[in-house]
Amino acid sequence: MSGSPVRRAVLLAAGRGSRLRPHTDTTPKPLLVHRGKPTLDYLLDSLQAVGVDDIVLVTHHLHEQVETYAEQRAASHDQRVRCVRQSHLFGTAHALQAVIEATPDIVAAPFVLSATDYIVPRDFFVELLNFHAAHDGQLSVSLKQLELAELAKRSSVRFNDDQSLAEIVEKPEPGTAPSSIGANLTFVLPPDITPYVLEVPMSSRGEQEVQHAINQWLADKGRAYGLVQAIPPEWQMPA
Repeated sequence: MSGSPVRRAVLLAAGRGSRLRPHTDTTPKPLLVHRGKPTLDYLLDSLQAVGVDDIVLVTHHLHEQVETYAEQRAASHDQRVRCVRQSHLFGTAHALQAVIEATPDIVAAPFVLSATDYIVPRDFFVELLNFHAAHDGQLSVSLKQLELAELAKRSSVRFNDDQSLAEIVEKPEPGTAPSSIGANLTFVLPPDITPYVLEVPMSSRGEQEVQHAINQWLADKGRAYGLVQAIPPEWQMPA
């Protein structure tokens, strides 16, 4: 069993959303509306359904809009929603470093780290956190089944013989992927991941990637498991 319930989350809401321009020139990607609600509402509703009530949103692009949303969400729902501004878009580990510096309480206990591209169903985080509570590891990863052609653009997970996670391989070269299972950018992380996050180097892609910290933590005998979930859709441009 993974211990006490998870009550905290860090959501990555800083990106420019270049793929979705021109929509994201004036609206941050997490606030693009799907069926009458901002994308962020779907994540926060799912987190609230499983008792996650202390949220930090990492902001950068059009940060004022996200900050206003956070104030409104906190006022209308029984969730604490704070914002931490990322100084530069240097990747997911860099975003988490900003959180560690500004709001260290959020990472002092197990916490969810997730992208905000996804339009998740209400039971998405319920499934993941129930899974996390049921196994004997300290870290959980939301996984997805991918077509072979997709692996080089995303990630592939290497498993140990007991099906615990050995490594997350980002954007593997064609033919080198260790499995057809990829990792969503959605994790339940333990507080002892912090020193690994602070030491992440810049990758060849010009980013500090949280997967590097996870892999180093795993190499030091950390124990993690993954749950294969239905791939949550991402926001699409109107036809």
